[in-house]
Amino acid sequence: MRPYTSLLHFSRSVLLVSADRQDRPRLQRILDPAGYRLINAETCTDALRLAGRYRPPVLVCDTWLPDGGWKEMLHEIAAMPDAPLLIVISTQADDRLWSEVLNLGGYDVLSKPLADEEVLRVIGLACRPSLPPATAYAS
Repeated sequence: MRPYTSLLHFSRSVLLVSADRQDRPRLQRILDPAGYRLINAETCTDALRLAGRYRPPVLVCDTWLPDGGWKEMLHEIAAMPDAPLLIVISTQADDRLWSEVLNLGGYDVLSKPLADEEVLRVIGLACRPSLPPATAYAS
């Protein structure tokens, strides 16, 4: 009986997609001490290229980008194998946005300015490997 090995290999990479130059240093300051690797993109196009190359488990996306927004990003990554979980960041995060993000298949919403503990909690949960199906342990 082989153990389920994909639990041993999970990435602590996070892809940030934001044209707001203040987001990068803020998120870097929060994630670096916790051992996360931050990959940066300013557009949906760049993010898709980087997501295909690095395959991060989590993609943090601002609501609006120069070439689209979080909905376009969510639509594009849905077709990827091992699609990253999408976390939306917004200065206007409210129940309506949160509900829309979850209903369309996103993972969560973080409010700007980003709060250290909340960022680490949400990203930490998103980066955790999912449990294998019970049949993975059958011999």
